[in-house]
Formats: sequence, structure tokens, C-alpha cells
Amino acid sequence: MTTDASETAPADATREYAQRREADWASFTSGTGSPGDYWEAWGEESYGWRPEISFFQPVGLDYADLIEQIEPLRAALDGLPGVDLPPPEFLHMKFLQLGFLRAVDIYWSQVETFYVNAAPRVHRVEPFSLHVAGVSAREQAVYLGVDDGYILREVRRQIGIGVPKAQQVFKEKGIKTGPEDDFVPDIPIAYLVDGGDRAAIIDAVIPYLHADFGSYPVSHIKMGRIAPDPEVHYPNIDVVAEINLLGKDYRKGYHN
Repeated sequence: MTTDASETAPADATREYAQRREADWASFTSGTGSPGDYWEAWGEESYGWRPEISFFQPVGLDYADLIEQIEPLRAALDGLPGVDLPPPEFLHMKFLQLGFLRAVDIYWSQVETFYVNAAPRVHRVEPFSLHVAGVSAREQAVYLGVDDGYILREVRRQIGIGVPKAQQVFKEKGIKTGPEDDFVPDIPIAYLVDGGDRAAIIDAVIPYLHADFGSYPVSHIKMGRIAPDPEVHYPNIDVVAEINLLGKDYRKGYHN
């Protein structure tokens, strides 16, 4: 049975997420000049375009109905100066970045151990749904709001218990887990680059600020590699592992 976040989410989650979107929107609309350049910032964050290893949900691959629902918003943003619109299949919701493939961080040979260590913990989480509603923007992206009823915070906590690399990330970044975790899920729908017309972006988004794009089931938590480079910003999403959500059924037998 899937838990529908739109129906059972704690009121605090719905309210907190809406407040975060509103704060981001207020900051974006009060800004001046061209928004920030996402790809310039990403080149620095990724240590010169190294592939990223993360836990994420590839919503563009998994939910054709969502892509259909957001098409009018995508059309409104398409072609605006400074708006880099990814293909639908690239859309994803990242909820835990483990690091980058480089000698001082992650070796490819380690990646399987992340899945092996995470699976026994993540299996304990009940299947749930993502309620996608609301649109906002930061200086480097326009994004869709997501309400998971705080369940992804629990997924992050469970991964942190099982995966030493995740524990390291939480410690180095000062991330609290459990009730103190302030993670808010969202789905970037467009990336902003140098030369953007802030006013035009605002005008395109306003009709969709409170749009409801529906609810979508989550039966597996996914992990993989996302590897943009200076020439190909939107490579294929590489899902390398899927962990099924079993909840209370986890205790009923062996599961890989």
C-alpha cells in the first residue's frame, strides 16, 4: 500500500515547504539584474565537471503524466533569455549528494557498497507518494515544489545510519538528520544562466505559482550517476541501483 503524501503529510511539512518556496520567490523577485549562472557554479561545485554520485528520483523517466502536466510551464519558459531548459528525461529530484568521482572523494568501485549498505535500512521505509505542487525560483533555477510528508528526511536518516560515506557528508556539511533535518525536496525544471531576463522569468512563472501537478507513487529509492560536462549539459541519467520500499513487510523474509 502506498502512502499518499498529499493526504497524510503532517501539516507542518506542507506549511514548511510552502514557506520555503515563498521565501525563495520573494528573494528572487526582489533581486535585480540577471540571475546567477547555474553552469558556471556547477563547474566549480563539481571540481571541474566530475561525475556526481547521489540518491535521487528520476522523475522525468518515471512519471510521464507529470511531464504532460508541466508542459505548459515548460513552454512558457522555453526560449526566454538566460533560461536553459533540460529535456524532460533529465528532470530529477536529488535528495542526498554523496560526492564526486575523483581520487580524494569517491572511486567507482565504491559505489556498489553504498547501495549494499543502504538497502537494509531503506527497505524499512513504507512506499509513499510525491505530491508535486507550486513553483518557485532561486538565483540559478526555477523549480517545482514537492510534498513528501517528511518521508525523504527519514530516508536520508536511514541512509546515514547504513552508509559511512553519507555519515561523512552529514558531518562535513553540518547536516542534522531526523527531526532536525531541514531538507526540502524540489525538482529543478529550468536552469538559469548568464544573460537572463529576470522580469520575463517572473512573468512566465506567476500563472503557475500555486499549480497542482498531481501525486506520484514511490516504490523504490534510486541511486546513480549524474555527469554533465561543458559540452553536454544533459546526459542520460544513469540509475545504477534501486532499493525497494517494504516498510513493515521488510521483516517477512530475505530481500536483496
